[in-house]
Amino acid sequence: MEYFELQPLRIPSGWTVQYNNFSEYDLVKDGEKYRFELVEDLLQLKNHNLLIDLGWYPSMDVTGKYVLYLVDTKKDKPFECPIEVFHTRMKAEIIAKLEYWTNSGHCQELLRYT
Repeated sequence: MEYFELQPLRIPSGWTVQYNNFSEYDLVKDGEKYRFELVEDLLQLKNHNLLIDLGWYPSMDVTGKYVLYLVDTKKDKPFECPIEVFHTRMKAEIIAKLEYWTNSGHCQELLRYT
């Protein structure tokens, strides 16, 4: 059985990791054998009232995709009216979007308006 390390990410200070199960597994490179790495609860980060949530939907389904949410936890039912949602099957695109959303300038701009 193969073991996958956690995915390295460049996350600036201010973000708290709520949970992290986002491994280096890549469906394209590593194949379907380890699809159990593709679950709904991959990563959750928090900064004040901003929450970033990453999952694979449907869980363990190789035809699924990554779904990344950016929500304002001050809102009632924040996942029903997210600030942004991003969908992709490409791991590199998820990493780039995560790093963009957590970027200090982007984060500060969002915190000003939420």
